[in-house]
Amino acid sequence: MSILKEKISDERLSEFFDQAYWFHTIDLGNGRATKGVYDVRPIVDLHGFEDSLAGKSVLDVGTSDGFYAFEFAKRNADSVLAVDTNVYDGSVPTDVSPAKMGKYVKKYSREKEEYEKFHDIFSALGLNGSNKLIVLADYLDSIVTFQQNSIYELAEMGSTFDFVFCGGLFGHLKHPLLGMEQLRAVTSEKCIITLNGSLPISQGLCAKVRQKIGRIFLKTIGVYDYFSENEHDLVLQYIGNQAGGTFFEIHPSAFREMLLASGFRSVEIKGDYELVDGRLDEPQRGAVFHCLV
Repeated sequence: MSILKEKISDERLSEFFDQAYWFHTIDLGNGRATKGVYDVRPIVDLHGFEDSLAGKSVLDVGTSDGFYAFEFAKRNADSVLAVDTNVYDGSVPTDVSPAKMGKYVKKYSREKEEYEKFHDIFSALGLNGSNKLIVLADYLDSIVTFQQNSIYELAEMGSTFDFVFCGGLFGHLKHPLLGMEQLRAVTSEKCIITLNGSLPISQGLCAKVRQKIGRIFLKTIGVYDYFSENEHDLVLQYIGNQAGGTFFEIHPSAFREMLLASGFRSVEIKGDYELVDGRLDEPQRGAVFHCLV
């Protein structure tokens, strides 16, 4: 039973859903939805999630306000743990280039202001910060739980999960290889990762023909596991001195090699997509990876 629905008026909750800062657009039922910077609903099917996660334990890494965590709960997962570095008190939760720190201090100060504006809602749940995922978990009567944690410290949790998801986080990591190794350490079956800011996958006919011939040849001589799609496009670009909170643009083939080096038995590039950033009104490219242990 929702604590908020008992203690807070529907009018006040509507005000919160309409005016709070949301990273994701999240359906709340009865035609109501949060107004997120990103609406990922149109690309959910591109991820290749299983229709049913019954019997599975799930970990959502870098959850933000929890769109994917709630999606996994809808797919009947046995448990869903969502983790994020954010403590929702106005402090900067992410890796940031020191030269750009002032920009991010200002950006995250909105969470302190939001906590003060909607103090009645957060305090009803005993929260000392503006953790909107916990608010939604109560409002939606969801099984989703939250833990403040860094991707760099996942192994310290001492648990593994049947299914691990990490969405749109790697472009923001100074140490992507360490993040991959930590994801592998907590995955017992399958991990799906979306790479934000990925460089485009070549789609030309010549590239496809070369890939096909390369797969056949390398499979014949027994080294197929070491072959990446679009091998000629292996590239990584550093942009940490531009935005300050995004560090690498990585070609999917290079990213796949990094994941294999981190200990995943197999890694498949499922495809790429474009997602509109609602703040800038421009598309951002992403790619989806399925990793098995």
